[in-house]
Amino acid sequence: MTRKCFLIDSPPLATGLVVLGPEVAHHVRTVLRLRPGDRIELRDGRGHVWEGVLVEAGGREVRVAVQAKRPGAVESPLRLTLALALARADRMELALRQATEMGVHRFIAFPAERSDYRLSGLQGAKRKERWGRIACEALCQCGRIKLPDLQLCADLGEFLAVPCARVAAAAGGLKLLAREDGERAGLMALFERYRACREVLVVVGPEGGWSQSEGERLQEAGFQPVHLGPRILRLETAAVALLAAVQMLWGDLK
Repeated sequence: MTRKCFLIDSPPLATGLVVLGPEVAHHVRTVLRLRPGDRIELRDGRGHVWEGVLVEAGGREVRVAVQAKRPGAVESPLRLTLALALARADRMELALRQATEMGVHRFIAFPAERSDYRLSGLQGAKRKERWGRIACEALCQCGRIKLPDLQLCADLGEFLAVPCARVAAAAGGLKLLAREDGERAGLMALFERYRACREVLVVVGPEGGWSQSEGERLQEAGFQPVHLGPRILRLETAAVALLAAVQMLWGDLK
């Protein structure tokens, strides 16, 4: 169910008022059909939540009277990152939306050898901007209070250089590589070995699968290959299935 929730860029004014712009005003009037006196929720995407009451919804602005700040308790205690090889735009967006709902703290995308396309420069910036809007929508829908970090890497090498990709099991981290072939472990077997895991990075490859050299590089970097059952899954299905399983074992779906 979609919540009556809106993201704001900065804390409420000293007067206790928040002014939301034209795009939100249109959504409030024509989609949600809210009226003065209706209660809504404001979040800044950084862990803060305010309760508010709509005081004005006409014209090109919406004015909200902030009543109280309240705590939120729906963020996963597990530091969870999804790294995804670039695929068709609609599949990437669905995977991001579902990953946000599943509680990921970070979303990283990079082109694999068999990815459909590359993103760079202005095109990459525009795609990240769109991903940001999708993550905001998912955050409001699912009740989270912190937006996931979004990162776009130029290639596999740049991805392997980011700090989260260097997390080691000795430091309470675990790196998982979804693979369709070769020698792979089951998640339950890994859970028995790494019960105290506090951070998980999962990597899901492109529709055509990882190349041999990519698989070798990832495993040399400490990623453990895992299987997701006997069926071949689409990219977005594999991503959410792996995230759900990880949250069940180490996160807050227990």
